[in-house]
Amino acid sequence: MRFRNSTRLLTENFKNVYKILLYTLAVALVAIALSCTFLLPNLLEILDSMEMTAVVSDLKEFLRAIVSGNSEFLQGFQAQFNESVSALWRLLDSRMSQIVWSIVGCAAVYLLKRFADTLCYFSIGSILNDRMSTYAETPFASAYIRNLGKASVYSVVYVPIVFLIDVCTVALCWFLFFYLLSFVSNVFISLFLSMTFIVLCQALKLTFTSMWLPSMAVDNRSIKDAIRLSDKTERKRRRKMFSTYIVTVYIVIIVNVVGALCTFGSALLITVPASYFLFICEQFVSYYTVKGKPYFITYEKIATNRDRGDSERFFETVEDPEDFGILRADGEDGGTANASKDEAEERNGKTETDVEMNNLKNVSEEENEKFEEGTRKTDSKTEATGENHDSKVEAKR
Repeated sequence: MRFRNSTRLLTENFKNVYKILLYTLAVALVAIALSCTFLLPNLLEILDSMEMTAVVSDLKEFLRAIVSGNSEFLQGFQAQFNESVSALWRLLDSRMSQIVWSIVGCAAVYLLKRFADTLCYFSIGSILNDRMSTYAETPFASAYIRNLGKASVYSVVYVPIVFLIDVCTVALCWFLFFYLLSFVSNVFISLFLSMTFIVLCQALKLTFTSMWLPSMAVDNRSIKDAIRLSDKTERKRRRKMFSTYIVTVYIVIIVNVVGALCTFGSALLITVPASYFLFICEQFVSYYTVKGKPYFITYEKIATNRDRGDSERFFETVEDPEDFGILRADGEDGGTANASKDEAEERNGKTETDVEMNNLKNVSEEENEKFEEGTRKTDSKTEATGENHDSKVEAKR
């Protein structure tokens, strides 16, 4: 049950959520300041134009139609929206040089923000790895500085790949929604299939990239070795990872949407960083499971996976401190499990020895009582025999 272990790690290490929150807020403020300073003045004229206002108005009507289920409006929306976009495009064509630099600047700021956020996620992953392997408490600043080199290499490769995947997902989802709407008049069916497509794409992306960060943080692999698929057994495990990520993505969407609606967006301050941390926990749990490494769930329980991810026996190997004592993670080669066995055998041996000593003590006490009772009987017989002998001697006299 990888999802259960991931949520348990999330709750046991929830203070990392606040670290992610503070870091992302600081990065977001810097990104907004850069955008307002360098990009916003060039875009103010375009944002205030009538053409842009028409496009925004069409998008608002589109959202209202989706909520109300107005299929008639949605069927004619594409033609109306194309007309508004054509008018906006003519305006943009007249100011193409400014637009190009503004788009490049926006993309650069966005990618820099994603790059900085990924540095944070790598550091949080390193903190989680120390917690899972040795139950150590690593400060965020120490983990951030220590892993800055590896995290930078990881971010340079990870951020562009994920950005392209997200752009392709949004474009395909947009096309799929209107393509299905041209054949199916019901808007809810189109939304259902489009949302399912988004969830499957996100789960596939997470499955494809889930082993990169843990392999670099746990085994100090290079980004090239982390991206490369390992043996056949690990490739088979990706099917189980994919199904787990599908469930996780659905739960994350539900929690964030319900939290935003019920608290007017206030809950997003907690649910969004908690969602990122949950994905990090799931990445490391999947990596430890596939590699067969033992790891701390809590201070009192260690999960071992001797069968490299066999779901039938995975939780049978969660060891109870009442039976095996508090365990320590001695290394990645399963030393913890062997240590627990030795401690258990030693404790069982001591217990058996104590039982034997108690039995011997009880036996010896019973034998002593029998010996003393026999001695008393012998003494009484001897006294009786002596008295009879004396009486016989006196009679002869």
